[in-house]
Amino acid sequence: MYRDKLINTKVKSDNSERLQQLLLDYHNFRYRSDKSLESPIAKLSDWQAARLKKTHHDLYTTPRYHQGLEFLLKDLYAPKEFTHRDDDLERVFPTMVKLLPDNLLYTIGLLVELNLLTQQLDEQLAHTLFNELNIDEITEESYCEAYRLCDNKTQRAHQTQLIANIGNDLDVYVRSRLVRFTLKMTRSPAEMAKLGNLHSFLRRGFEAFHEMKGVDELLEIIVDRETNILNAIFNNNASPLLLQDKS
Repeated sequence: MYRDKLINTKVKSDNSERLQQLLLDYHNFRYRSDKSLESPIAKLSDWQAARLKKTHHDLYTTPRYHQGLEFLLKDLYAPKEFTHRDDDLERVFPTMVKLLPDNLLYTIGLLVELNLLTQQLDEQLAHTLFNELNIDEITEESYCEAYRLCDNKTQRAHQTQLIANIGNDLDVYVRSRLVRFTLKMTRSPAEMAKLGNLHSFLRRGFEAFHEMKGVDELLEIIVDRETNILNAIFNNNASPLLLQDKS
């Protein structure tokens, strides 16, 4: 929708140029993706969200981490129905590269990269599950078989690392009183400028990370668990997803 605006914006730093290219790549993916896979991808996304909640049940039910983990799982790892937010990001790109500090542009680039990679991987996995394996319902066995058939372990590991990198960056920003005050004061102007979805995403992230008062331990546990699961899947281990209820 705003592709020309992205292309015609002049950028002056490596981070702004990288963000520009990522937004263009993401734009092209969104408008060229296989529409027939929308329902299978939605089913896959719901199944993966349920799996993640079971795997990290102890963290999810810890008051300190609940809101932060909810944001990580819903907004970062398995984003969906964020068309308006993503359009907002494209629309305000010329303003962002003029006004935002370069390190924040770098973090936004990580967010776009994660969103794009997640959707690319999920599209491939959904195609393998529902078109190649011809399943009706996802099971641990079919999920792991499809994972191995996709043969993208390196990209999956990078996906997990991107979550950790973004989390670490947000943890730094959330300690800034100026940033929190700015988010609070710009809510109404953002809504008037039809940037409410993007502002809401940022506000939820900052509130979640502020509540945790430090994210290092959470991210270390998540990365360790997800790395072990990824290795277990590709090593054909029994019950690699740890789907048992830990409550």
